Amino acid sequence: MAVIHLIRHGQASFGKKDYDQLSELGRRQANALGSHLQRSRTPLDALLSGSMRRQRDTGTAILEVLGKRAPPDAVHEAFNEYDHVAVIRAYLPLFMERVGEPRGMTRADVVSDPKLFEFAFRFMLKAWMDNLPHEQEGLGDWRDFCRGVGQGLSDALAAHGPKAHIGIVTSGGAIAAALRAVLGLSNKRTLSMNWSIYNASVTQLYYGRSQRHEDALLLGFNNVAHLELAGGRELVTFR
Repeated sequence: MAVIHLIRHGQASFGKKDYDQLSELGRRQANALGSHLQRSRTPLDALLSGSMRRQRDTGTAILEVLGKRAPPDAVHEAFNEYDHVAVIRAYLPLFMERVGEPRGMTRADVVSDPKLFEFAFRFMLKAWMDNLPHEQEGLGDWRDFCRGVGQGLSDALAAHGPKAHIGIVTSGGAIAAALRAVLGLSNKRTLSMNWSIYNASVTQLYYGRSQRHEDALLLGFNNVAHLELAGGRELVTFR
């Protein structure tokens, strides 16, 4: 039975000019996760990551802690996060039309207030998942994003064998897409899962002989015990 360990990257630099880098707390989270994996009795046979900086830097931190026990590593773009900037550009006008302006919000209010922005972004993500019309060029389809994640998981299983333990450092959206494939989730439930995934958490998928996603088992979700043991609730973050 193969095991895929889906690892969300450490905390990124939310609110900074360059979001795609680990914060100081994010580096601490990645190191704590690496120490947890170093103590584990089941070594990883491979560690993959998306090509985004926050994903690669989390993987690098894990490999450095593992030292001589570090597995072969590789980058696979199937595990990149969706383009959240393109989602915002595509669906912020729709949010303002349907929700924001009727409630007296301005775009400046939405962008500057973290709580308002999270409220608006949930709407925008749901609109993208439901394939509502938009005029933003270059925004891929949600279903294509999910298919890409599924293909990346299949590629990893095929490359490393039916009994491999494979770590994959990725992002919340990709993990939610993987859970959608395994659990048959609706878009609404997938969105809820997306928002509930902790930084530097571990979610485990078990694959039997068929290696089909619909036959896989979810036997561990959103585990952050390693963070709680290393630094208490201070190390446990969503964003």
